[in-house]
Amino acid sequence: MITITALKWVPPSAAGQVRDHRVRWILNEAGWCYEVRLLDAVDQKSAAHRARQPFGQVPTLEEDGRSPMFESGAIVWTVAERASVLIPTDPAQRTQVLEWCFAALNTIEGALMNVAEVEFFLLDEAAKAVRRPQVLPFAEQRLAELQTALGDRDWLVGDEFTVADLMMSSVLKIALSLDLLETYPVLKAYQERCLDRPAYRKAICDQCAIIAAHGPADMRYEDTGSA
Repeated sequence: MITITALKWVPPSAAGQVRDHRVRWILNEAGWCYEVRLLDAVDQKSAAHRARQPFGQVPTLEEDGRSPMFESGAIVWTVAERASVLIPTDPAQRTQVLEWCFAALNTIEGALMNVAEVEFFLLDEAAKAVRRPQVLPFAEQRLAELQTALGDRDWLVGDEFTVADLMMSSVLKIALSLDLLETYPVLKAYQERCLDRPAYRKAICDQCAIIAAHGPADMRYEDTGSA
């Protein structure tokens, strides 16, 4: 049996964004069943979880007879490879898919997260006013470059949806939450194509249902010894 980890609760603005949705998505694409272990803040700090995820984050994936995995990109690629889904058999295209997965996580996500940090986590308005013009132009540059690279193609590699598109459209959810995609109609249409998949819709529905069923009190921040 496969078990993934997810958070019991996050603020409404983060529902559908937490990275376990990527793992749920690829598992749904593969048709593999899984269970979910829900974590609170105390669980994230525990030695047991840190043994699986040294940074205390989610998701992780555990499977009977296999070593546990962390990092959503690594999990997505490994599941796709093992299940023979969303990865081309052509060696050249396979390499291109891999490089686009790295581009999503390294080149695009980092630039967008700098803006998200300002908008969602920086509370001081004066500090926001200083930081925003330092990070926003670079994120917009990356989005423009990505739009140019995609051109008039439906998918990043070849003629079919691949894990490169799964990872990239997942990262672009950050841009969507920041209202940045309106300026990039090609990327907006591309993301809509990617997210119009039953496997994605189920992943988000399942994640959001768990979050909606819990609240801030469920995210224990101090271990009282009563659990």
